[in-house]
Amino acid sequence: MKKKVIIWIVVIAVVGGIISFKAANKNKGNVIGVKTAAVSQGEIKSYLSTTGTIKSKSSKDYFPIQGKVKKVNTKVGDTVKKDQVLVEYEVVDANVAVKQAQIQYDNAVLTKQMQVNSNSDMKNKMSDMDKQIVDLESQIENAKKNPLEAAKAVTLETQKATLKQTRDNLKLPFSSEQLKQADNAIALAKIGLDNAKQNLSKSQDKLIAEADGVVTAVNVVEGASTMAAAQPAVTVQDINALKLQVSVGKYDANKIQVEQEAIVKSGTKEYKGKVAVIDPAAKKSVSATGTETTLGMEIDILDKPEGLKIDFDADVDILLGKVDNTVKIPAESVRTTKEDKTFVFVFEDNKAVEKEVKLGLQSDMEAQVIEGVKAGDKIILNPSENIKNGTVVKEAGEAK
Repeated sequence: MKKKVIIWIVVIAVVGGIISFKAANKNKGNVIGVKTAAVSQGEIKSYLSTTGTIKSKSSKDYFPIQGKVKKVNTKVGDTVKKDQVLVEYEVVDANVAVKQAQIQYDNAVLTKQMQVNSNSDMKNKMSDMDKQIVDLESQIENAKKNPLEAAKAVTLETQKATLKQTRDNLKLPFSSEQLKQADNAIALAKIGLDNAKQNLSKSQDKLIAEADGVVTAVNVVEGASTMAAAQPAVTVQDINALKLQVSVGKYDANKIQVEQEAIVKSGTKEYKGKVAVIDPAAKKSVSATGTETTLGMEIDILDKPEGLKIDFDADVDILLGKVDNTVKIPAESVRTTKEDKTFVFVFEDNKAVEKEVKLGLQSDMEAQVIEGVKAGDKIILNPSENIKNGTVVKEAGEAK
């Protein structure tokens, strides 16, 4: 009897072992391998990355003087000092321009006076005729009272009618609009005279550097005649004091403030920078893709700008925020639901445990955790759609 009991116990144990072995192998096949990382504590910096154009903080365009270029004293690449003569001109005597402007002004005044005098003469003539008509009317009235002067009354009536017709046809030679035009001509001539006198007081035949710098453009040739133009004759810039001009959209513009730190990048070199200027208003520009509205900003380059060239592009990272000694997690571990619930999966007892987290400052790589997990917890990186709360998982490796 004991033997039968022992045999049955052995059989049951063997069968149970086989079933357990199969179940274990089956579960093993369903386990999802995951990569994890430890929740850490440290610093987080959030940056906005964009591209801008390098410009000089001190740039001066010197526009040509009307006249013939006598001598060009500099070329592109030259270092110049303040008060150095850049270009010399042969110019027309400024006194001639003043004399011409004075004549034009005097003629405008005389023209207006002649018009006023002509109108005045005509008004006097019209007034005299009005008096003559009134006198004739008085004579006609008296003649009609005397039957013996009836014929005289008829003659006076004829004279009056002729005189009145002549009077009615009279008009002022110059209208109020014409007199206003004459006033405008005087005003314009006065402006021209004032400008000529002002130019005389500061008459120059040279372009002189107003500050130290390097010549970056020369657009005049010796012997050529020049007129006042939009293109500068010479451009002088300070190549050792540079800035980066950038434009950002409305969503990024709200994140940037004056004095924020920045890192300007060109090739393999990095330069410290600082947001110095933010334009008060945005600007619209039209391109092949449509209309774009951006806000302009300037970033001062604080380091010595060795290797940077004016008008080249450079990348920049603007520091938007920074927190020290905070709990942080890799950004790739964070998931968000349609209801804006933010959560991560914590690796606990070979299972994925969903935990809601409240985040603070975020960068491209990391996120600050206000609450939800603590330093030392292991979280799953890039969890797939197959991972749910309670899913059995196997740690494939921990990210360093």
